Order: sequence, then C-alpha cells, then structure tokens
Amino acid sequence: MKAVVLSPHLDDAVLSCWHVLEGSGDVTVVDVFTGSPPPGTPAPWWDRLTGAQDPVDRMRERRAEDARALGLVGRDAVHLDLLDAQYRDGELATGPLAARVRELLEPDTVIHAPAGLGGHPDHELVRDAALELARGGWPVMLYADLPHGIAHGWPAWVAGVPERAGLDIGADWVAVLAEAGVTVERLVPRVRPLDVRARERKLSALAEYRTQRAALDGLAFVPLEDPRALAFEVSWAVPASAVGDPDERRSDGIVAEA
Repeated sequence: MKAVVLSPHLDDAVLSCWHVLEGSGDVTVVDVFTGSPPPGTPAPWWDRLTGAQDPVDRMRERRAEDARALGLVGRDAVHLDLLDAQYRDGELATGPLAARVRELLEPDTVIHAPAGLGGHPDHELVRDAALELARGGWPVMLYADLPHGIAHGWPAWVAGVPERAGLDIGADWVAVLAEAGVTVERLVPRVRPLDVRARERKLSALAEYRTQRAALDGLAFVPLEDPRALAFEVSWAVPASAVGDPDERRSDGIVAEA
C-alpha cells in the first residue's frame, strides 16, 4: 500500500515516522504548515528562540532543510503552505484541511498523522483532519509526536522500564487520545524499536534541520543524541470502530501493550 505522512511542520515526519520513510513502497510526505507570513512580520517566539530575525527567510531556510533531510532517504514532500500557529491569528477549520489532504490521496493509501501528544495546536489540527478522513473510510495510523510526547520520558509500556516516581506518562497519552474523540481501547498500538544504525541514520537526517536542531533537544527528556530519546517510534492503527463523533469526547480507555 502507498503511504502519506502528514507532517505538521518541516521536521515532524523525520522526527516521528522515520521507520515509514525508510520502509519500502511509495511514501509521500505532506508538509502542512509551510506558508510564509507577510513580509515585515515580526519574528514570533519560536523563531526568536532559534535565532531568526526574518520569518520569511526562516521559512525559506526550513523548506530547504527539509528537502535535504528527506533526500537522504529518497523521499519528496508536498507543501500545503498553510500558516504555522505562530504566524496566524485564530484557529483553522478541520474540514477544509481534510478536503485538501483527500485530494492528494490515491486508492489504497495509508495516512500517517500525529496523535497530538504535547498539545501543539498544529499537530492537533492535523490529527483531527486525519480522523475526519478515517470516518470517511481511509486507513489511518496515529503516530506518537516526537519529541513533544516524551518531554518527561517514555511510558513504561513502551520502554519496558518503570516511569520515574510521580509520573504517569502512559495515562497522559491515553487522555490525549481519548480527548481526540477515539475509543482508545480499540486502537492497535505498535512499538518499533530503532537499532543503533537506524538511530544514526535518523540523527543524520535530523542534523539537516540546522535552524531547529538545538531547540528540539530542549523538548525531550534527554538530548536527542541520547540513545533513550530515539529508541522507539510508536503508532496506533485506527479502526473504523474506534472513530467517534468529533464532538464526543471520551475520558476512559487503556492503551494495550504492544
């Protein structure tokens, strides 16, 4: 089957779906929030943090970085050119985004989309669009957002070791998925360990994101070079029976062990 990886920003596919990019078959990355703000827009907080003064120049740099990173694994990207949350006022509607993605899909395509772990509004919007497509019959995989989802570490059911005292990362993941409107206990979790060579290849690709690389380290519980940070990639298959009405929010359910 063909695969489409919905990447909210110009690094999320490499960060969270490296195993898909390295896999066999036809894989296309759809970078969603790649638009440039109007000239003269002041640098917002993330751009300032990463040393940018001109957001237009920064988006140009980031698109070039993404092309180099994806080129290392032989993949190309389609840009939807929507504005990143830091550049826009207000929220975007889910329906139009889902419609734009649907136009890019061919039969027998699996959609890989962020789970929204970490609460970034861009990731949540892309997830909700993917779930709308799932309700329409498209096969969807939700992936664990890295590094946002591991700000405090990996859940015990992923890493196979207890979480630090006072933390319940697994419960937080469950809550995020449930609040997205899916029946969590019907999701099919998959844990993919990355061996040393796979991590090295992934880190080589991440090194191409030079404008973002240092800041990304601050979003995980350890720097990304630490073997624990990129030891796994996690995803959930979303069967049709798991997708509820977008206005119905569940707070129960347990993620089963992989």
